[in-house]
Amino acid sequence: MPAAPPPANHFELLVGCLPDTNYFAKDLHGRFVQADQGFVEMLGCRTRDQILGRTDFDFFPREIAEKFVADDARVLTSGQPLVHHAELVPNPDMTFSSWLVNKAPMRNRQGAITGIAGITTRLSPGGAPSLYGSSMFAVLEAIGRHYADPLPVARLARLAGLSVRAFERHFSATFGTTPSRYVNHVRLQAVRQFLIRTGKPLAEIAIECGFYDQSHMTAMFRKHFGCSPRRYRVSHASGSPPP
Repeated sequence: MPAAPPPANHFELLVGCLPDTNYFAKDLHGRFVQADQGFVEMLGCRTRDQILGRTDFDFFPREIAEKFVADDARVLTSGQPLVHHAELVPNPDMTFSSWLVNKAPMRNRQGAITGIAGITTRLSPGGAPSLYGSSMFAVLEAIGRHYADPLPVARLARLAGLSVRAFERHFSATFGTTPSRYVNHVRLQAVRQFLIRTGKPLAEIAIECGFYDQSHMTAMFRKHFGCSPRRYRVSHASGSPPP
């Protein structure tokens, strides 16, 4: 009879049995303190050591990271879980898929909150309509696969079967940001993936991720991540957070 895994590994073992499901945990300062290998790879990294001790600001554009931190604060303050939040997550082929994120507070034996635990699950077309409708899922799928192409709001609105004004209003109410900003977030996430996973020149990455040129990409990246793409690549190669 095989030996049972150590108690600390039971949860990871069980989550690993679920298809397209990963987990993570953060401390009270928003630093990652645990994650399974699937979540590590979702962040574009190879080992846990590359994410432990880092925060969302090391992996996501500033506006997105600030939203995650605000969501975390709601959980920490209220002590209540936050469920069914949809996000686009990068795939190995540099496209993006829709995932659900659920968060709950972690507590010690005295009942005090010590951090946040989260589960991410890939969304399928069949599971999306109950959350925000099949037409919006189609829009997210299009952005995730074609972020390098021109994606004017009018094109996305047609895909959703709405007027531009109605689409912008519905999109902002559903995802908390405008369609244009959402597209830029996905493009910046793609840049980050290319920087970590490939050795491609910055000029080539800029074009492949939908930016006008390297200067445009660098300016946007610096604004949202607080450092240049080159410095970001070096810091993740060394395992040290960017300054």
